[in-house]
Amino acid sequence: MCISKRCARSWARRASISKPCETWGMCFPPRRWNKLKKRIVLLIVCVTVVAQVITMAAAVNSFKNTYQANMTAFLKGNINAIELGEHGLPDDPQAAAVQYAKAFGQNIRVTMIGSDGTVLADTQADPAALGNHNDRSEVIQARADGFGTAVRMSESVGEDTLYAAKAVGDSVIRLSMPMASMARFVNQALPVMILAFVILTVVASVFAGMLAKGVLAPMEKLHDSIQNYMNGKIDEIRIESKYVELDDISQAFAGLTDKLKRYIAQAKLENKKSAVILDNIQEGLLVLDEDRNVLLINSAARAIFGARGDIGMANLLHFTHAPEITRPIDKAFDERKTTSFDVPDTKTGKTYRYYLSFVSPGTFAERGDGILVLIMDVSDTVYSEQIRRGFAANVSHELKTPLTSINGYAQLLENGMVQDERDIQKYAHRITREADRLMGLINDTLALSELDDISIDEVTEPVAIHDVARDVQCVLAQNLQEKGVTMTVTGEAAMVANKNRVRALLLNLCDNAIKYNRAGGSVDVVLSETEGGEISITVRDTGIGIPEGEKDRVFERFYRAKNAGGATIDGTGLGLAIVKHIVQLYGGHITLDSTESVGSEITVRFRG
Repeated sequence: MCISKRCARSWARRASISKPCETWGMCFPPRRWNKLKKRIVLLIVCVTVVAQVITMAAAVNSFKNTYQANMTAFLKGNINAIELGEHGLPDDPQAAAVQYAKAFGQNIRVTMIGSDGTVLADTQADPAALGNHNDRSEVIQARADGFGTAVRMSESVGEDTLYAAKAVGDSVIRLSMPMASMARFVNQALPVMILAFVILTVVASVFAGMLAKGVLAPMEKLHDSIQNYMNGKIDEIRIESKYVELDDISQAFAGLTDKLKRYIAQAKLENKKSAVILDNIQEGLLVLDEDRNVLLINSAARAIFGARGDIGMANLLHFTHAPEITRPIDKAFDERKTTSFDVPDTKTGKTYRYYLSFVSPGTFAERGDGILVLIMDVSDTVYSEQIRRGFAANVSHELKTPLTSINGYAQLLENGMVQDERDIQKYAHRITREADRLMGLINDTLALSELDDISIDEVTEPVAIHDVARDVQCVLAQNLQEKGVTMTVTGEAAMVANKNRVRALLLNLCDNAIKYNRAGGSVDVVLSETEGGEISITVRDTGIGIPEGEKDRVFERFYRAKNAGGATIDGTGLGLAIVKHIVQLYGGHITLDSTESVGSEITVRFRG
């Protein structure tokens, strides 16, 4: 049997990475072969010993059962041979018992028991000294079935005894004999059994040694052949053995090199894939061992810590000394607890959330636990939470104002403090106005909350924006008349959207333009649609305008501008915030151009 020189050289190249014997696992030192031989011999000897013990135990048990069955049959036969009297038992029980005991021999004990359990005769004890025998198991069985047997310790004799009893009318005749004869037979056979045990164990040991040597000899030759080839003493690996099974081993060795090459190539490819994935995810990722050494770090984590170049297996302190990072990691290692914490970055203004998860020992590090650190940019989430908290506070405040007014006016009317009819109508009008304001605030809040919760509008249809603008103009007709403002709608445009949302967008833009307009001013709604499908909605007014420093705030929730006299104009302050969210929902963008005392122009554009 021979392994090709090409394969063997490949083995040699692999072996140069580490010690040959550690590389291949087959190349055991001689002492390891000796240990393997001892294990084979010990295994065979142990199996032989166990088998012999089981065999002898089974033989002794079988002999015991056979002996007991034969003696039971013997006692039953003797009982049946006893001649009975006219009333069951012999006329003189004690004399008859002694007579039959002598006739039976073999140390057989004869006992005759009356109907009340009294011992009437016994050949080995004084009947008067024996207690009531109705509670003996063999007597109970005999009275029930006619015959009864038992093996138990005799209270009067003090040794294991075999009992056989027969019911004779209301009385019972019982024969018994000690089991000591069986024990004596076993004791006599024990030396022979021990000798046979020793001889078989020695033979098994010799046979096991010969078998182990014959099986392992070819493996030792294969080991020596590989070693000699790697040392340059021979040109090819050969092994000669009478075992044809080793041919398969040789063929397996021959194919091992090619498989290893494929496995190594596959492992390199998988490593490249993993590196590409890790370096292209947006979240930072690193793995630490118990000494806080960084075993793995991706590009995103490097960027977060500002690390550059190849840092090898550096310590965590190489990347950061920030206690708000190092202390929670140390605590997680101490408590063996998965946790997370937020760390604001004062340089970039971002907030990062660190997730710490333990990995099992040996996954990354050779000893101890490791910890996987996932770093996510949660700046938007933190900002959203701040906005939500501010929104809740503002809603509570804005709801409290009209409710307080309504409650105050209602109490005045309820307590009869207002008697004049005109005052009553005035207060009722104020209650109605505050209730309308409260209803508007609730509706705008619900609309804004709904827009916060959706990312895609599922209910859409073709919408003619010009018709919607005309409808809005009709709804705001009273406001236009009270303010003395004119409104025009020009142009045509259409889009696929939720009609109610387009209406809300135009309603809030136009209502805002009317509120902040001057008496006798105008509101112009201009619609257009380009050939490329871009839709433009412009709402232009001649109002008070917006100061330069407040232009970025007009789309904030609850922001309300002041009129020329410095007073805040009535409204919920949510109109332009709703407009902003509707525009974002449909992927559009919004621009604001305003000049104080001249007017404002808000343009919304949607892609076709």
